[in-house]
Amino acid sequence: MKKIRENKALLIGILFGLITLGSLILRFHNYERLINFHLDPPFFLHEVKDMVDSGKIRLIGPMVATKVIEGRYFFTGPFFYYLLAILGIVLSWSVIKMTAFFTFLWLGTFTLIYFWLRRRFSRDISLSAYALLSFFPIFISYSRMIWNPHLLPIFGVLLLWFLEERKRGLIFFFLAGLFFGLGIHVHYGAVLWLLIAAYYLIDDIRTKSFSFLNWFFFFAGMVIAESPLILFELRHNFYNLRTVIFQIQHFQLSAGYTFGVLHYYLFPLIPLICKFYGLVLEKLKILVGSKPVFFFEIVLVGYFLMISIQSNQELTYRPLHWSLEKQKQVIEMIVKDNEETFEVATTINSDTRALELRWWLREKGIKPLGVEEYNQAVVLYLVAPEFRPPEKETVWEVKALRPFEIEKQIDLGDGYIFYKLRRLPKEE
Repeated sequence: MKKIRENKALLIGILFGLITLGSLILRFHNYERLINFHLDPPFFLHEVKDMVDSGKIRLIGPMVATKVIEGRYFFTGPFFYYLLAILGIVLSWSVIKMTAFFTFLWLGTFTLIYFWLRRRFSRDISLSAYALLSFFPIFISYSRMIWNPHLLPIFGVLLLWFLEERKRGLIFFFLAGLFFGLGIHVHYGAVLWLLIAAYYLIDDIRTKSFSFLNWFFFFAGMVIAESPLILFELRHNFYNLRTVIFQIQHFQLSAGYTFGVLHYYLFPLIPLICKFYGLVLEKLKILVGSKPVFFFEIVLVGYFLMISIQSNQELTYRPLHWSLEKQKQVIEMIVKDNEETFEVATTINSDTRALELRWWLREKGIKPLGVEEYNQAVVLYLVAPEFRPPEKETVWEVKALRPFEIEKQIDLGDGYIFYKLRRLPKEE
């Protein structure tokens, strides 16, 4: 009997290792070419580098750009920026190394979920959940970018784990509250965890094990995690809170908006979904037996693996093929051109300020004009899709240069064109 258990443990260990190896290969094969570095990641790095260079510690993190009504923004907490600052200093602001940290963070989160589930379900259920998470295509894609929602799954599983262990002592209530607060601190999608906390609170009341002191420690952990943002609110007349209330009062739901941000709200629910998955399989084992359930797990994992292998390149980033290599190719041409003052812009995504190009120029000690100074530029370096020629462009960054001439036009491949535009004197 002992030998059988040892053989099973060895088999599980081998399978765990193979899944981990496959997960690493899927994420790190052609890694530099597939890294997602546009929109949020360069925006984050600019803000964090400004904080480090100035030596002024921020009390707020990224603004929530997906929720803006009548020009009013609100902000998450600064924990994510503090983490990026530490990574930037330790890793010499290497985009590849900093992104790799978040890739490994996903793998570490999945491993943590495996051991958490292993305490509650059978080995095959926890292992199949680990495999499904490791091979889920969207998670592979997102793991190659610097993004604050990446922290939600690991904070979520720690919250659930400590709440399940809460009756072992006050420290578990405190730690559960701490990770609850950190989750809300980095992304407001974590407010969904209020339902989880309410469930355990009601359970304590139902079982007559409720203690005010216990839940006070839970609340204290939340307050400590949120303390920088609370301090910001006190200093600025509760700006965030007032903005959130204003947006709730004026918010209008739209189908496009809902679909576009739906995946944000899956991240905090990943641990809960995994637990639900385990509970369903346990019930199925009772109803139909272990062998059919085991076969179902193998088929499901195999399907996810096949989809991941087939779609790994396509789901990497948007815009497609806007790789670090292509971005640096553009930077080399700009640097070689040696213009004294200039602007940069891209029309290949929703942010035309070309923050990724500005980051690479910053690395080289070159500073283009600011993002509000396009109307003062004489030269504009533009990256555009081939179907959006600058002559017909309507975005302000290009319109502000008119009238202009196309001084250079270089095909970058993959449907992208690099332009050098020069302002012409206006006709009197």
